[in-house]
Amino acid sequence: MQFITTHLYRALFSLTVAIVLSVGLLAPSDSRADDLLSRIAQTRTITLSYQTDVFPFSYIEGNKPRGFSIEICNRLVDMLKQELQIPALKINWVPVTTATQFLTIENKTIDMGCIPTVYTAERQKIVTFSEPYFFSATRYVSRKEDRISDISELNGHTVLVKSGTVFVRHIQQANSEHQLSLNIDLGTDNIKAFSALESGQTPAIVSSDVLLLGQIALSVHPQAFAISADTLSPRLPIGMPMQKDNAD
Repeated sequence: MQFITTHLYRALFSLTVAIVLSVGLLAPSDSRADDLLSRIAQTRTITLSYQTDVFPFSYIEGNKPRGFSIEICNRLVDMLKQELQIPALKINWVPVTTATQFLTIENKTIDMGCIPTVYTAERQKIVTFSEPYFFSATRYVSRKEDRISDISELNGHTVLVKSGTVFVRHIQQANSEHQLSLNIDLGTDNIKAFSALESGQTPAIVSSDVLLLGQIALSVHPQAFAISADTLSPRLPIGMPMQKDNAD
């Protein structure tokens, strides 16, 4: 998947230092954070989670987690080694799903998720977020040949949205506000959802516009798809979740 253009990669990666400096692991504020850092120093191990379908931020390539978020976490590990004055720090990479990513942080199975995650008040009750490293609005993608120029043209059709995401609430709100009769189908995998769009099984997918652009970039025929002009949410802050009380 050598799809990442050099200038885009460098532009995002240049944000890494600023972001990881905001991560609470480097600036402990209480005994819990101290305990976490002590454990990392003693075991010389940090446990990080990833997802396989969140291109271009977190995905699998060559049987290893790759992506912008993964690179940020790798830089964080390098900085932790300097902070803790240890020559090596092993990373335990653990795959998670949307359904398990918060549970594994809350029960302290995972130290930090290397996954782009939308800030919400509900989520902030159970995890701490890094500073946002990008902002994204909720939109839908469709095939150009279907000529869907307005959400009202999806009335009566099935749209796909990933279960457990904030995008479910956004499309439900749009369905109600526009008095549509959408059949909202909850999926579990972004890649499979886009395959359903490509094959004509569904007329639209709802997600983050950045993630939708990533899926389009992976397509054999990217010119065949269009992102909606309609936004189903404002631009939302997206960061990486970690164990609560590990940040200022």
